Amino acid sequence: MKGTRFRPIIRECLGSLSREARIALTPIPKNKKWLFIVGCYNSGTTLLSELLGHHPSISALSTEGHFITDQFIKDYDIGLPRMWVEREDLFCLDENSTGPDHIRIMKEWAMRLDCSKEVLVEKSPPNSAKTRWLQKHFPDAHFVGIVRDPYAVSEGITRKANPIHLINSWPIEMSFNQWQRSNEILLEDSKHLKKFMWIKYEDLTDNPTEILNSITSFCGIENFDNVEEGRQWSIHERNEEIRNMNTESISRLSKEQIDIINKLNGNTDFKFGYEKL
Repeated sequence: MKGTRFRPIIRECLGSLSREARIALTPIPKNKKWLFIVGCYNSGTTLLSELLGHHPSISALSTEGHFITDQFIKDYDIGLPRMWVEREDLFCLDENSTGPDHIRIMKEWAMRLDCSKEVLVEKSPPNSAKTRWLQKHFPDAHFVGIVRDPYAVSEGITRKANPIHLINSWPIEMSFNQWQRSNEILLEDSKHLKKFMWIKYEDLTDNPTEILNSITSFCGIENFDNVEEGRQWSIHERNEEIRNMNTESISRLSKEQIDIINKLNGNTDFKFGYEKL
């Protein structure tokens, strides 16, 4: 009938029913280790997840876990792409928080994982604010926090975020605040986590086999034999070798942007031993 939307609504309803049926039929993973990769945007979480996913005992989600559950608020949906710290109140969860259905989340992720593997990997930068909640609800939860040079991260957030209400993306001061504040929250919450370790992006790109094996040891599984040097890895729809891209990223910053970051940080070097330019 004219003026109606029966067909698209029926398709949408059938799609929702199909998804609910698949969730209902998906068993909750038993006796698995959940490994959560957390850290600021543009810090190497995707690279780390991609590398770990090639281990024979690991299954990693092919996308960020918060995108494939309806239980978590998504930064893009509220106009804050790569900028969740602007609404910490919507993203931060601890062991006393209520709201999300952890059983549903576990099933939504399990549908896209090979649950025959011993370790199940999820990575979402906003989950840096949810580690204590995840520890409470996911059995044998392990956390790897990855950190990267603040100049490179700030540049990457400003270049990639693309908030639709701004012509020139986030100003560099907001992007730096995202790096600083998200790592502050993760540092504080890590004190409450039973199984947590830090790695640096720079160490991962310089010595991938060594860093990856520190993570497999942390998880109690066999080490990688070797990470193939020269291999092309698919990261953010680009096929490239493992390499440190900090110099390339920092070269895009203007002197004014560097001065802004330095001023915001004050007179000391940055956290994690990163030096000021």
